[in-house]
Amino acid sequence: MLDLLPHSTVADVDQASGLRRLFAAPRGQAIAFVAGRENTGRAGLLIKTATALAGAGQRVVLIDERGGHAGIHAMLGVKARCDMRDAVRNDLAVEAFVQPVAPLLSVISAQQLAAQAAQPSPLMAQKLALLVRQLQENSAFVLLDCAPLQGHPVSVLAAMMPHWVVLAAAQEAAITRAYASIKQLSQAAGREDFHVAITRTRTEQEAQVIFRNMQKTAQAHLHVHLNYLGSTRVATRPGRPASPLAEDHLAPALQRGLVGPGQAGHPPSSAFA
Repeated sequence: MLDLLPHSTVADVDQASGLRRLFAAPRGQAIAFVAGRENTGRAGLLIKTATALAGAGQRVVLIDERGGHAGIHAMLGVKARCDMRDAVRNDLAVEAFVQPVAPLLSVISAQQLAAQAAQPSPLMAQKLALLVRQLQENSAFVLLDCAPLQGHPVSVLAAMMPHWVVLAAAQEAAITRAYASIKQLSQAAGREDFHVAITRTRTEQEAQVIFRNMQKTAQAHLHVHLNYLGSTRVATRPGRPASPLAEDHLAPALQRGLVGPGQAGHPPSSAFA
């Protein structure tokens, strides 16, 4: 379980001293996976990524906005304990809604929080932001699987995340959908920086060519910055076990770190050697 104060609630935290403590300590990466692979296993990709990170000694929290059979909870075979919406409304202790499922790996449901149509009050938004900071303080990574919403580009929770990732499989139709998602999100949410991960590629060089084409087009037509997160590959030889390089997850990419908004995020030139 996360190493949080055993009886702490959002209502009991003194804002000034709490924020000083949170900002003084190293904080984990909070990352929203906002688009891509909706029908081809984004939850599965995040679970594999989180499992690999936890196996490497990194504490990870997965947040499931989608729920249902395609959600993280269902794929892990666990029932949601409660929802982040209830935690914020009722000032629940963090331990009440964070569910450990494996060593260093926990999950949280945010399906009801994402589904609520009304925007939260300033007080509720402040409480939610503090919860996110608490999770960051006690985890190396907080990974959010965003739900598709009606009438809103992303949820309130996703909007708080400093990093947004768009996944693009190495197929023409998937690349087109990923670019369309970036266009929609940049226009509707006013976001100017995105991380892009190219999945299901044959080689790293193929992934970089795809990314550079997307980056050039986005800069020219959308005026947004695309940062290269990394790529995944799948085994290309049927009947043979996949090598570690063929694993379909993004743990190595996340461990390298994400650049901040406005910073250059290009593929490493050494990959072309």
